[in-house]
Amino acid sequence: MTKILVLSETFSAAHLYHQKSWSAEQNTACFGKCFTEHGHGHNYRFEVGIEAPKAPRTTLQANVKSVTDLLDHQHLNFVIPEFKNTIPTTENMALYLLKKLQERSPAEKISYIKLFEMNDLWVEIRP
Repeated sequence: MTKILVLSETFSAAHLYHQKSWSAEQNTACFGKCFTEHGHGHNYRFEVGIEAPKAPRTTLQANVKSVTDLLDHQHLNFVIPEFKNTIPTTENMALYLLKKLQERSPAEKISYIKLFEMNDLWVEIRP
């Protein structure tokens, strides 16, 4: 049985859901309260499972924190270039975090990641 090291970090970020090519009425109909001029925020939890880690736990934890720090206390639509034209849904944010983590820890085998937007709203990716 393979050992999986589980690491997690929390961060806060704001985002808004909208399609630039749609009218305000279309955006409201599709996204409801998630479509506002200023957006809204969440307290996220990012969890990472690393299979048979090669690096020390402290190094891996620092790498996880470094990727969540990119998003912490940011308005994603306005600050993060990848979300200027891509809606920062939980799924898209998880893919972004996975890519950034793989760049920082290329030797590690990531078993899964989970991004929790709320306790009952989260996404899991198994690369």
